[in-house]
Amino acid sequence: MFTEMITTLARGGQPDPARLQQRFRLALTKKLAVVRLPPAFWVQDPKINPRADHLFWAALLLDDREGVELVSSVIAVELAEQPPGRDVSVGARLAGLAEELLDLVPPDRRDRLRQQVDRLLGVRERAPEDPGPETEQGKRDPCRK
Repeated sequence: MFTEMITTLARGGQPDPARLQQRFRLALTKKLAVVRLPPAFWVQDPKINPRADHLFWAALLLDDREGVELVSSVIAVELAEQPPGRDVSVGARLAGLAEELLDLVPPDRRDRLRQQVDRLLGVRERAPEDPGPETEQGKRDPCRK
């Protein structure tokens, strides 16, 4: 569903934002419908069940904070349903996907996209559950509530 986006990025181009937005919304609707089903019913056909990594990349490229949040939740659900022994944190998975996207982009456009990605993912890192910044020793700063 997002092959055109990936090909355009690899060639050094920028995907058409209007078309990407339209595809993203349609694919996200499909994906949300699939993850509401029991995992046994999650089909592997990307036309029915779009890849979460492609959705995440599209949300980052669109600079869509809400989309990033929704797709991050989908990725968390998918990770929770993985077989035991394949424990990967949501944060690590998102960071890995962001790096994969940045690797697709030509070097001359990478810095700008990295700033955009860092800004979008930085919001996730400062969630209300976050105990606050850590000190140099790796312990929570007691002066911070």
